[in-house]
Amino acid sequence: MLPLTYPLRNLWRRRARTLATLLGIAATTVLIVTMSAFAGELENAAGAGARADIAFLIGTSAEVDLVRSVVPRGNAETAAVSAPGVKEIDGRRAASVELHIASRSGNRVALLRGVTPAAYLVHTRLTVTEGHEPREPFEIMVGRMAAARMELDEEDLAVGQTIELENRKWRVCGRFAAPGTVLEAELWARLDDLMLATKREDVSCVAVRLDAPDDLDELSLFTAKRLDLEMVSVPERELMAALERGLRHITTLARLMAALVLVAGAFACANTMFAAVLARTKELATLRTLGYAPTAVASSIVQESLLVSFLGAALGLAAAALVGDVALRFPMGALHLELNASHRALGLTAALAAGLVGGLIPAIRAVRTPLVDGLAGRT
Repeated sequence: MLPLTYPLRNLWRRRARTLATLLGIAATTVLIVTMSAFAGELENAAGAGARADIAFLIGTSAEVDLVRSVVPRGNAETAAVSAPGVKEIDGRRAASVELHIASRSGNRVALLRGVTPAAYLVHTRLTVTEGHEPREPFEIMVGRMAAARMELDEEDLAVGQTIELENRKWRVCGRFAAPGTVLEAELWARLDDLMLATKREDVSCVAVRLDAPDDLDELSLFTAKRLDLEMVSVPERELMAALERGLRHITTLARLMAALVLVAGAFACANTMFAAVLARTKELATLRTLGYAPTAVASSIVQESLLVSFLGAALGLAAAALVGDVALRFPMGALHLELNASHRALGLTAALAAGLVGGLIPAIRAVRTPLVDGLAGRT
């Protein structure tokens, strides 16, 4: 086998071409890492946070859209106190009458949720991180991703600030986090305040937390019998699955873009190595004449391509690390683009795969050239 210093020396001999390939592979790595992270985070935000013991009682004509669901408040309160299988905590039923609103303020869209104290018994992943939950008239509690969802600075939604929504001034009284759910992009207010601000007499749904997932069948039977309530039972997992299906074309497009970028990276490596082989036709033929086996010469070319791709991947991963957390919006929520170890490993693997494919074809071409033609410089 040829020593490792041989491909290293060859990279230094064609510095301009090597640098261009390094930058191309670095860009390939960054794009693959970000596209895979975006697709993964989007899928997790849409479906991974759903719980098996939570269900929503929504209007019969709403399908699985909480914003479009319309339920008379009296019917919702009746369902909240009479639905079977609802978990009780300290004598309080975990059944939350809620109003979901998509409120537009200029070009910004805020996701508002009007709640009662029972909401905190249902949505147990929510944690108040600053201030307190809404207690006084027209107070609002802000999710960790709400500012990103509305394209605002974090300071605009800091505790103590005011924001105008639905022609009302709301005072920010607190902030909350709910990792792994779409709740973090929302703003929570008291149900009565939001109904007054929007001039609504109806609500959107009743969110219930059940004693066990097996109680979902009993809850569905309850809504089927109580035709007067005009409500249907939808498990949270089914609700999030519908959201995930709506976002699937976006994740598919992201992964397709990553695949196309990988192919482009492989072509970049192949182009560089073909140029290197053509420029060193006599040299490679001389190595074979001196006794190096075709496999040794081919391996050296592949090593050269892998070295370029590895260095380019390292440069790309370093650039990706400088990006930090990026907030992205999507329908019904927002997410932080976190480039974790698995995404970086995927980027490195893809870059090395591009280097392997890009070097293998020129290597085969180099060793299949007849020695007489190679020594004469003919390809």
